[in-house]
Amino acid sequence: MPQLTSPRILELILGVVLLLSLMGCVFGLTGFTSAARTGRRFRRWKSVNASADLEQVYQQTIARVQVLAEELAQVRQELDRIRTTLQSKVSTPEVLRFNAFPEMGSDLSFSLALLDDRGDGVVLSSIYGREESRVFAKPVRGGQSDYPLTDEEIYVIQGASQPPEGETVRSRARPVQM
Repeated sequence: MPQLTSPRILELILGVVLLLSLMGCVFGLTGFTSAARTGRRFRRWKSVNASADLEQVYQQTIARVQVLAEELAQVRQELDRIRTTLQSKVSTPEVLRFNAFPEMGSDLSFSLALLDDRGDGVVLSSIYGREESRVFAKPVRGGQSDYPLTDEEIYVIQGASQPPEGETVRSRARPVQM
């Protein structure tokens, strides 16, 4: 059995002790920096939240979330009300100018459809003549009218019922074929 006092064994023990001391220093330094970082975070958090009572902060957070949830519910109700209201408003007017009488030489007559999203509303038509002008208004329900419709009125009702994406008011000049 080798002696514990032999120089070789003492060097080995000394090396192990130095290695363990070095590892202890590394672990200690790591722990110290971690604790310092945690302390800084806590001080920063404490400065934001004046009281360090976590239960109180938790209760305040829950109360704020409940208030926000109630406000969100109110906003959603208001949005639904606005959407319902908008469905009954004129969404896309459609205008068509045309020449009712070929000898007049200009597109002075027109048909105008004012419909909501359900196709309800009115179609207005003005027929311009040399001696007089006449304006007609016909109610429209679901894109149909109980009154006879001209080709121009049908055209504007269909255009107002199916507006292209992103377009609101359109005006087209189209001669009437006779």
